[in-house]
Amino acid sequence: MQQNAPDHGAVILHELHEDLKLTPAQEPAWQAYTDKLQALATDLARERSRAQSSAQTSAQLNALQQIDRTLDTVRNRLTGLEDIAAAAKSLYEMLTPEQRSVADSRLAKIIPNSATERPLYPPEQMGRQRNLP
Repeated sequence: MQQNAPDHGAVILHELHEDLKLTPAQEPAWQAYTDKLQALATDLARERSRAQSSAQTSAQLNALQQIDRTLDTVRNRLTGLEDIAAAAKSLYEMLTPEQRSVADSRLAKIIPNSATERPLYPPEQMGRQRNLP
């Protein structure tokens, strides 16, 4: 196990930063974008840790409390994604056409995957799940 290996997301961000060749005037918008990404990644890690350590606590909650907890988690995730979107828009508006072509292929893909996970049962499968024995 590689304890000192750099975070994969950090490497991707570093490479994109290099490829964009940002000007000093663009750097604050880049920093705001990466700060929002880091904040969401931190929140997601905290959620994973809390989920692992609170399995017993969840069993003690009633159904409505569990739904409320899920709703709070999703609201927090949405807020983080909205913050990223706003920062990305500000950054994108400052980019040159050449920089935008680089950003178009990679900027949105940096968002942590677990932030955009689909529900356990997508809406199109919900009817089928109810009909299971």
